[in-house]
Amino acid sequence: MPGTKRRLLVAEDNSEMRELLRRTLSREGYHVDTAAHGADALELLRAGACYDLLISDVRMPEMDGEELLKAARSLKPDFKVILVTSFGGPDDSQRLRGLGAIDFVLKPFKIPDLLDVIEKALNPA
Repeated sequence: MPGTKRRLLVAEDNSEMRELLRRTLSREGYHVDTAAHGADALELLRAGACYDLLISDVRMPEMDGEELLKAARSLKPDFKVILVTSFGGPDDSQRLRGLGAIDFVLKPFKIPDLLDVIEKALNPA
């Protein structure tokens, strides 16, 4: 079971998905902050908020997930980022992992599968 002190930042422009992730991850014992787009998430990171993991949609207005990934990793090179998207394939997954994403999850996903990806990212073997 995840520790109650693990802090996650969720960047998702779809308000229903953002709230679903916040509620679900909070019930799992994570402290969850959310941002409506990448620029808001980056502002939280630049303000010094400390997170164990960023979960970001790839396609968002103002700043997409790829730009957010690059910016987050420039602030903290070992920052753990999971990207989620409705669009993409193996080439996108490989490219984004090459930029430092821990994992790439396609929507629609099953919550238990996402929880497994999160747990593996936070507790690598």
